[in-house]
Amino acid sequence: MFRQQRSAVAMAHQFIASNLPVDGTAIDATAGNGNDTVFLAQHLKKGRVFAFDIQKQALDNTADLLKQQGIMDRVKLIHDGHQNIDNYVQEPVDAVMFNLGYLPGGDHCIITKPDSTVEALQKAVRLLKVGGKISLVVYTGHEGGLEEFNAVEAAIKELDSRNYWVVGVRFVNRPAAAPVSFFIERVG
Repeated sequence: MFRQQRSAVAMAHQFIASNLPVDGTAIDATAGNGNDTVFLAQHLKKGRVFAFDIQKQALDNTADLLKQQGIMDRVKLIHDGHQNIDNYVQEPVDAVMFNLGYLPGGDHCIITKPDSTVEALQKAVRLLKVGGKISLVVYTGHEGGLEEFNAVEAAIKELDSRNYWVVGVRFVNRPAAAPVSFFIERVG
């Protein structure tokens, strides 16, 4: 499934891309430096990406990267928390990506939080089309990271196995603080 992928983010990209339609709709729940947003926009040549972040710097970084790639027109940047996705996105979506923790190169005290992340995840699950996918890359090595991991894991354990396929992936030969990935597909 994950041909020679050596990072959690690379695995998330491969999982999401496996059947993402070019005219689909996707959400980057944590725009960060823009890598997942660019990845989604490159695949959705006739589609739309909604990218969320609470930090203006993250959205500026993302906008710069999108402009460099010439794909800004496919993306709506939203300066708001991911827990508010339903205020901006009402149509069913094909993919949602979460890359949790803090903004690389930014203030490490500004982190994603368990409550808002679980709320965003629950809303994302409701927006997901049958066949749609969610990826979550959860970093546990920073203060608050383990609590967020535990909250996310508890939330996805509650998903009905008749309607959602859920897998967790850990790198067992890396430090305990290595990111953990969760992959969700709506099957019913």
